[in-house]
Amino acid sequence: MAAPLSKDADEQTVPQSIRNPSDGPLRKLSVDLIKTYKYINEVYYATKKRRAQAAQNEGGSSHKKERKLVNDGYDDENNDYIVRNNEVWMERYDIHSLIGKGSFGVVVKAYDRQLKDYVAIKIIKNKKPFYNQAQIEVRLLESMNNAGGHDNFHIVRLLRHFNYRSHLCLVFELLSHNLYELLRNTNFHGVSISLVRKFAQQLCRALCFLSSSEISIIHCDLKPENILLVNSKLSAIKIVDFGSSCRLGERIYQYIQSRFYRSPEVLLGIPYDLAIDVWSLGCILVEMHTGKPLFNGANEFDQIMKIVEVLGMPPVSLLDRASKTTRYFDKLPDGTYVPKKSKDSRKYRAPGSVKLADILGVNTGGPGGRRLNEAGHTVNDYLKFKDLIQRMLDYNPRNRIPPHQAQQHSFFKRTADVGTSTADVAIDHDVAEELQKHKLSNLHNGEVSKEYDQMSNQSSSGYTGPSSGGSSDGSYSWHHSIDVQQQQQQKSHQTSSFYSNYQSYSNDADQTLVKTQFSIRYTNSTGNAPHDIGHQSDSTSSSSNSIVRGQPSKNVVRRTSSSDGSKLPGRCIQQIPS
Repeated sequence: MAAPLSKDADEQTVPQSIRNPSDGPLRKLSVDLIKTYKYINEVYYATKKRRAQAAQNEGGSSHKKERKLVNDGYDDENNDYIVRNNEVWMERYDIHSLIGKGSFGVVVKAYDRQLKDYVAIKIIKNKKPFYNQAQIEVRLLESMNNAGGHDNFHIVRLLRHFNYRSHLCLVFELLSHNLYELLRNTNFHGVSISLVRKFAQQLCRALCFLSSSEISIIHCDLKPENILLVNSKLSAIKIVDFGSSCRLGERIYQYIQSRFYRSPEVLLGIPYDLAIDVWSLGCILVEMHTGKPLFNGANEFDQIMKIVEVLGMPPVSLLDRASKTTRYFDKLPDGTYVPKKSKDSRKYRAPGSVKLADILGVNTGGPGGRRLNEAGHTVNDYLKFKDLIQRMLDYNPRNRIPPHQAQQHSFFKRTADVGTSTADVAIDHDVAEELQKHKLSNLHNGEVSKEYDQMSNQSSSGYTGPSSGGSSDGSYSWHHSIDVQQQQQQKSHQTSSFYSNYQSYSNDADQTLVKTQFSIRYTNSTGNAPHDIGHQSDSTSSSSNSIVRGQPSKNVVRRTSSSDGSKLPGRCIQQIPS
C-alpha cells in the first residue's frame, strides 16, 4: 500500500494556476454564476453591435436580410475585410475610405502617420488561394523594388506588407488616374502622338527592366487600367498590379492577360514568355491614340478573328505547334489554314483586309481626321508609329521587337520636322494640354467646362466632395478619393484598375475639385442586366452579348478580367456608390 502523500508533496502536485479559488471554474459556475452570465452577455452583445454597425456601414438597412459575417465580424460572406471609416490600424494607419472591391479583396485609402502621407492599402481576401497568390506578388514587388524598379523603371513602389486580422495587407504609394481614365476624359478621342510617345518610352524602359536577366518577370496583365499617372498633370507613369505576374520559366496559368491585349501565343496555346507584354504594349499604344481598343473581341474566337482581319493569317509554323489551333482554324489538304466559321454566324472581313494605316489615319490626318495639320502629326510621324506597332504585333514572339530594340526605334528619335519629338521623356504638362485640346477640364486644376458638364450629364455620373492631406515629399500635396454615385440605369460599376479611383492634385494655392466622372459600365447590347464580368467565360459567345468598349453614349464599354477564371477570378475593382 502506497504511503500517503505529505503536505509538501501535495502542494507540489497542485498546479499553481488554479490555487486561487476565485479563478476556478467551480467558483465561476456557482457563487459567481451571475457575474459569469453578465460577462457572456457583454461579449455576445458587443459582437452583435459590431456586426450591426458593419452592416450599416456597408449600406445595410433594417428591412434587408442581415449579411452573414465571418472572422469575428471583421469579414463579410465573401471573406473580404469590412472597411470601417476612421478605423486606426496598429496606431499607424488612419483608414480614410473604401476605394474599390475586386475578387482579390478590397483597396482602401489610408493616412500613414509615420510617413505623413496618404497610401493605398490592398487588403487581400481572407482565403488561402488568394493569400498564396498575394505572397507571390509581394516577392516579385520586393525584388523589383530592391533593384530600383520604383525609382528608375516606372514600377509601383511597395512600401511594406503585414498581416492584420487574418488578412495580408500590401501598402503602396498613392498614385493618380490610370490611362483608361485619361482616355475617358478625352471622350475617347485619344491623346496626341507626342503624349503616346512619352508613355511608350517609359513603358519600353519598364519592360526592359522586367526582361533583364536579374528580374525576368512577365507582367501578364498589361493594359491601360494597370498603368497609372504618378501625378495627374504630368506624363510620368508607373505600372501596377503584379497579381497575375510570374517569373520566366515559372508560368502558373494558361488563362492570362485581359482579352483585348491577349497575345496570339496565349490564345493559340503556345508556351509564352516576356514577349506577351510587348504585344499588349502595341495594343495599348494604338488605343491611347485612337481612343478605341485595337482588337475588342467579345470572346477568344472573336478576338483571334479580329486580329486576323488586321494582321492576316498566322504563320503555318505557328499554327502547326499550337494546341488550340482547331478552335479557330481548319487545315486544308495542302497544309494551309483557313478561319473557321463563327458559331453565331458572325461575318468577318478577309484576313489582312483591315489596314493598320487606316486605323491610325496615316494619310488622313490621324484617327477620324482629328489631327489634321496638327504639329507632330505628319505622315512621317504616323509611318514611324505604324512601323513600331507592326513590329510589336508580330505573330511570332521570336520575331517580335524586344523592348531594348524598341527604345532605339526611329519613333523615339528627334527629327527636324517634328518639334515635339524627343529622345528623352519630358515630364511636362502634356496631360493637361491634351485635355484642353478637347475642350475638357484637365485632371488637376480649374473649373469644369460647359462641354465637360454636358458629357458628365450624359454619362449619369456624380461625385462627392474631396478630402485632403499633406505630402511629405512636396511633389503633390493634395489627394482626393472619388466616391462614384450609383448610376440610375446600371446596378454595378466596375473598373479593372488596381486602385483607380484616385485623384491627385498639384500644390497650387487654389484648387477646385474636378467632376471626374466614370461611365465604365458592363451590360449586354440588348440593355439587359450586366454580365458577371469577373467570372465570364471566353468559351461561349453570342451576338447579343458582345462586350465592346466605346464612347460614353453606347451601352457597353469594358472588358473582362485577366486572371485565371478557375483559381483566381478576375480582379475587377468595383466602384462604391456614395
